[in-house]
Amino acid sequence: MFKAQITQSQKILILAAIPHGLRLDKEIREIEGAIRRANKRDFLEIRTRTAVRPDDIRRAIAEEKPQIVHFCGHGLEDGSLLLEDDGGQDKTILPEALASLFKLHADYVDCVLLNACHSVKSAEAISEYINYAIGMNQQIQDKSAIQFSQGFYDGLGYETQNHNDVFQRAFDEGIVAIKLEYLSQGNIPVLKRKASANIKVDKSYKLMNSNIIPPKEIASLAFSRILEKSEDKYTEDALAKIDELKQIIGEKFQGNSRAEKAFTAVEQGSKDYLDRVVTYLNEEMDEDPQFASQIQALAQEIKAGKKQDNRANIQNNYDNAKGLLATGGTNYQAENMTFN
Repeated sequence: MFKAQITQSQKILILAAIPHGLRLDKEIREIEGAIRRANKRDFLEIRTRTAVRPDDIRRAIAEEKPQIVHFCGHGLEDGSLLLEDDGGQDKTILPEALASLFKLHADYVDCVLLNACHSVKSAEAISEYINYAIGMNQQIQDKSAIQFSQGFYDGLGYETQNHNDVFQRAFDEGIVAIKLEYLSQGNIPVLKRKASANIKVDKSYKLMNSNIIPPKEIASLAFSRILEKSEDKYTEDALAKIDELKQIIGEKFQGNSRAEKAFTAVEQGSKDYLDRVVTYLNEEMDEDPQFASQIQALAQEIKAGKKQDNRANIQNNYDNAKGLLATGGTNYQAENMTFN
């Protein structure tokens, strides 16, 4: 469920797989260090299992009953995690298998952090049953992975304000930690939420602004240069903001394979997928009010930069003039009839 503060003990289970040159020992030390510094360190405890095999993971989660599961190791491009089997050979664990595993432990596991390359597909599968799952949408450098872990657990131990979501706060802290050191890798971690975890999200932005622009119009604006050839309709500044709006939405969709597919299809000129983009955009705006406010502001600026259609104004003026003349003529005739 949604957590605003840590008010009871949180057990963190760290599962370290085969190293393959990865600096897992350093990552574990950084996690321990972040927890020792945390304001709420008395509520956090660590359990560590190393060189884990598939059965080790299954048993460790069942035995420890953790609230947070942290996997550090190696991931493959298909979203699988790489472990060893009993014979010391590489063993891949598919996203669907991980989802089935965590389905059994959904009563107490709140968050799963897969600090491994290409792990966002597994995170997405796990989020069907677990409230929060974090994965990486591409290859991530060891230093960046460690930096994210350090920031995440720093953030987990901070006091949150105004009932903010503690796991969202920790995730954001991890992102900032990466960007301060390795800016280019800051968009690699992705947070996935269980559908029912998107609760108590502040949707006040919809109620406070009567000029709210609906997601369908925002999506249409984002792709207007592609679908409508709108270069002549907007100022240069507005055209630049259209490109910016599309880029922000594309980055937000990263890690959601269906949303990415729909976005790419529209980007390639297919209007048939625009409604799907609108659906995913609406979901993201509901989940992240800050994102919603950001693209709302951009959309407002784009609309303000739309050029006036002088031809339409001329036609309207002409029609109005005709109307006045016609009305005046009728009144004049009526007056004549009255005088007669």
